Amino acid sequence: MTAHLIRYDDKNELAAALLKAGVSAESLPYFENRRETVQIYLTGVPAPAANIIKQEMLSRGGDAAVHAQTIRCGVEKSDVVIFGTRKQLSFLAEKLAKMPWWGLEKCAKEIISLTAAAVIKKIALPSGAALEFGRRMHLMGIINLTDDSFFEGSRSDGAADAARRAVKMAADGADILDLGAESTRPGAGRVPEETEISRMTEAVRAIRRELPRMPLSIDTTRGSVAYSALEAGADIINDVSGLTYDKEVARAAARYRAMLVVMHMRGTPETMGDMCCYDNLISEVCCGLRESAQTALELGVSSEYLITDPGLGFAKTHEQNLELVRHCESFRALGWPVLIGASRKGFVGRATGAEKAGERLAGTLAVTALTCWQRADIIRVHDVKENKEVIKMTEAIRGADNV
Repeated sequence: MTAHLIRYDDKNELAAALLKAGVSAESLPYFENRRETVQIYLTGVPAPAANIIKQEMLSRGGDAAVHAQTIRCGVEKSDVVIFGTRKQLSFLAEKLAKMPWWGLEKCAKEIISLTAAAVIKKIALPSGAALEFGRRMHLMGIINLTDDSFFEGSRSDGAADAARRAVKMAADGADILDLGAESTRPGAGRVPEETEISRMTEAVRAIRRELPRMPLSIDTTRGSVAYSALEAGADIINDVSGLTYDKEVARAAARYRAMLVVMHMRGTPETMGDMCCYDNLISEVCCGLRESAQTALELGVSSEYLITDPGLGFAKTHEQNLELVRHCESFRALGWPVLIGASRKGFVGRATGAEKAGERLAGTLAVTALTCWQRADIIRVHDVKENKEVIKMTEAIRGADNV
């Protein structure tokens, strides 16, 4: 008799191993439920509710970690970390939903939402193209229409050059192109509104002549730019402010049935470096994304047209950026596609010792592989061909169609 340790991240691989061992096919769903445990972090739970959650999980073979003084109500509130399979968590939510005390009903709804199975959905875009989410990672190529973006290699010299770059990126495997006419690098100031509109609309029209159905994303925080770009043929608005600058951005997306990316950021590019203090980074970023999403919904954007972005490099320290990359699953569990933008950023350079943005390709590729493995939906990059190869290899190993 011999033994070896193995983790079955892939459900099809687990099913094949069980069938080879002689397990009946009818029992496969039971073992699939045992394949992994899920951890849910709850903040500010009243002590009586924390005790109930712990006891309910223990009775189902799971567990919950609470404050050491919770059992005798020595604290008023406790954070709670729940450990269990999805089935155990489903049973817990079912029970909590029947308890109208201490916010347990709300807790039940959040558990159900966070543990819901991934859904494959296909979204029609204004250009006539479509994007399908839930099967694989999409590659978003960056085209900057400014002369001061932090990576010189992404800068375009006018609309014609932007179109040329777009055609090259499409040939290299880009699924989406993201156009920016105002730099959002740390410390960057604003460009005049008329300048941003002119740069963006000219580039969109030039690219549309070459690539009529390529999904085009517009990186802007201004409603006026969003309206102009959508009228010119854009499909997606990428708002790094998370609708904190100009809510008209969301109204524009709603009017044109365009997708909307809401990113987590504090302050402005000029001030965000001083706004990196968090008590619980993941929880607060998730809360911020939920708030931005709720604002978008109230302004008419359909939930299926939303995308979230945790905002790497925006009001985050080096260590906080790394933590966000480690926990893409936390943002995906919110229920919307997740976009990751790490390409050649400062935290990549610090981790790899690459001082210049032009030397950070290898570190960027590592982030792409890791976030692809965690099933992030979109990766925003400067170098399309190299990142495309990384995605193909990672999905080949993981099994891209296994959701």
